Amino acid sequence: MVGLIHTILFNMVDQLAGHEKTRKIREAAGVASDAEFRIDENYDDAEFRNVLAAAREQLGLTQQQAEAAFAKAFYEDSKERWPTWFAISKSGRDFLKRQPSIHNGFATGVSDPEARPIIRDKFRLEERDDRLIVHYRSPNKLCGVYVELAKLVLAHYNETADIEHVSCQNNGDDACEIHVIWN
Repeated sequence: MVGLIHTILFNMVDQLAGHEKTRKIREAAGVASDAEFRIDENYDDAEFRNVLAAAREQLGLTQQQAEAAFAKAFYEDSKERWPTWFAISKSGRDFLKRQPSIHNGFATGVSDPEARPIIRDKFRLEERDDRLIVHYRSPNKLCGVYVELAKLVLAHYNETADIEHVSCQNNGDDACEIHVIWN
């Protein structure tokens, strides 16, 4: 997982609960108080899971609430950091079609070539006339973040679509399959 994900999570906690809570989360997760995370470095997925679990505990959030809060923080950061992604997409569907490529593009910037497939292999997309089918597989099991981000992207473009979570790693499936369906 690229370091930007850690950074956004810690920034989110700072905004929601302050620096002291962020310090406690770092301590509980075993992350040094002065550790900085880089966008061009891959970090251990287990470390991120520890950070997220500590954040959930310190903030008193359920998994779903934590994923929704993180999705919103990531969405807001992305609009500022990469406005071109939003400008070149003419619709929510257009943006969501690009999402796996955008995600996988982070792998090209990682300095360790052996870590690139770990990032790149998390998402795969199928396109059909009425829907996009997202295949997601990650030890982080953060499919809920994708679902919440999809909702935010759709709202950004003033669109509606049904989102069906057909299979889920959190329910013991091998991978998640998420359908975004336009009527």
